[in-house]
Amino acid sequence: MSRQDFNTLYEKFLSGKCTEEERKLLDSYFDEIKLLDDEWEDILGDKQRIEKSIRNRINTETGINTNNVFKPVSLKRAWLKYAAIILIFITIAGLISLQHWFHWQKQGSDLSINKKGSIKPGLNLAYLTLANGASIVISNKANGVIAKSAGASVNKISDSVLAYTSTGNHQNNTHPDSNQLSVPRGGVFQTVLSDGTKIWLNSASSLKYPVAFAGTERRVVLSGEAYFEVAKNKHMPFKVCVNGMDIKVLGTHFNVMAYHDEDVEKITLLEGSVKLESPTGKALLIPGQQGSFAADSPNFVVKPVNTADVVAWKDGYFIFDNVPLHDIMKSISRWYNVDVFFKDNINSNSFGGTISRSQDIRVVLEALEETGSVHFKIEGRRVIVMD
Repeated sequence: MSRQDFNTLYEKFLSGKCTEEERKLLDSYFDEIKLLDDEWEDILGDKQRIEKSIRNRINTETGINTNNVFKPVSLKRAWLKYAAIILIFITIAGLISLQHWFHWQKQGSDLSINKKGSIKPGLNLAYLTLANGASIVISNKANGVIAKSAGASVNKISDSVLAYTSTGNHQNNTHPDSNQLSVPRGGVFQTVLSDGTKIWLNSASSLKYPVAFAGTERRVVLSGEAYFEVAKNKHMPFKVCVNGMDIKVLGTHFNVMAYHDEDVEKITLLEGSVKLESPTGKALLIPGQQGSFAADSPNFVVKPVNTADVVAWKDGYFIFDNVPLHDIMKSISRWYNVDVFFKDNINSNSFGGTISRSQDIRVVLEALEETGSVHFKIEGRRVIVMD
């Protein structure tokens, strides 16, 4: 009988639903259990303390005096059997709850940090730089108008969204003021531009844009990663400039990933169409496609992708589908604002899975450790990756 089967059968016994055959099976099995074997003693190193704790719990919960339970008397007495079964059940329950902790300790990992040292997920956090160079910490401002400029007012409409409202007096201004929204590592934020375009900025990203659009195009400059839902305006195409590449659209939904520490820039189209241009090549994307551009490559590489995986960050998830460990750790580093270090000769395996970005970093790392091919050690805000 497995320990899980024993637990199930014992729960049935406690509820009074055991058949006579099941009761006999329970009686015959309990003699085979080793309550505190050598492995427990080696791991915990304090057998007497555990015994005392278990006895106290049995005394409190059952009213049975267990002072003599651990003495070398015959375990075949009926009155002692059931007290011992209770003891076994409590012990096994403790073993199950600590099983994962023991596993990580044996593997040399150190993820069991206390609350004070825990690493929480990112927050709605951003800084706004105005045209005059003044910087505003948006989280410090109450909802409402936080700045005004020629052509638009800047409104904080929630803890996660900044919106621009056009005042209509920018028509004759061919060079409207520009603002820059910067999201640090461990942050995420949204903005609605004066034309109604909605933009989500991921961690370690920034976007520079005019407070109101004028002329023949709507041009913004991106560093990092952002998801765009562009308001349609066939008379004024929208253009995203990123690392020497232009993304031209009329109205569409797409994601741009172009961090400076990434070798490849990726543009993923969800709706509409976009035209990609660089000094060395061009490409046209249709929904469901991703265009990749590397500085050392003359052309764009276009391929179909699962768009839901690409934009999962916007909806609060990590989704990895056969993603190399180094790329995964870059995402974790940005979101949790930690520094990641790889030990020499670390494996280059790829991983897949889905997990909420609202979890403590330990939950994410433990999910990766479940594969058995990688382990982590946390030291302050440093994560060390080990085989």
